[in-house]
Amino acid sequence: MGRARGRTRRRGPAARDGRLTPFTVGIPVYNEEAILVPNTERLLDFLDQLGREYEVLIGSNGSNDSTTALGADLGRRFRRVSFFHLPERGVGLAFHEFVRRARHPFLVSLDMDLSVDLAFVPTALDLLETHDIVVGSKKLGNQKRSLFRKLGSDMFLRAVRLLLGLTYEDYSIAAKAFRVETLRRFIGRVNEGSSYVLELCLLTQRAGGRIAQVPVSCEDWRVSKFNLWHEAFYKYRHLLKLWVTTRGRS
Repeated sequence: MGRARGRTRRRGPAARDGRLTPFTVGIPVYNEEAILVPNTERLLDFLDQLGREYEVLIGSNGSNDSTTALGADLGRRFRRVSFFHLPERGVGLAFHEFVRRARHPFLVSLDMDLSVDLAFVPTALDLLETHDIVVGSKKLGNQKRSLFRKLGSDMFLRAVRLLLGLTYEDYSIAAKAFRVETLRRFIGRVNEGSSYVLELCLLTQRAGGRIAQVPVSCEDWRVSKFNLWHEAFYKYRHLLKLWVTTRGRS
């Protein structure tokens, strides 16, 4: 089903004594007033069925619509939801805050539009018992997205493979899962932009950690919250920086 690298990891204490390891879900949001409440309620209904202790962290980064008011209300209504607002826009800033605030050993990253099949969550939680990172790959699964996005993603994956030697098939934000202890080991070396998944995969693999890759189903026709040209420039510039740094250390 997936691909694993590195040393064998023992199962954690929670897995050995029969209890299911609790987890945190982190969702960055920017101006999501239209979908924030219904999608959070839908997510909670799904997570309640998994039979594990969990929390949901929703982090607004720079929202200037009613997202902040709606998010604060969700935090009051649901005991397992915590909402915070950062005045500066930046999805990586929100992720750093998820790592700081997470109360449980596993962290699952999702998008607020829930465009990726939620079946990824229980699959990833099982794999995190023996892996550091679980990459949910749209390319390996079933993706219903624009041709422009697919081509852009494929080009970037080829560039990463060529320059860094990483062979994972998705470095986007959604449908990724991490052991929090691994994140806290590396988070101080990770950029606060949107390339943190790529950096974490690179750092974890080079440290001998284990990364699994699983196919996910995705349907996403929404207009991106990112300026795609600006985002592409940032990602390729940052990729080149990682390549130069990696060559220097080698």
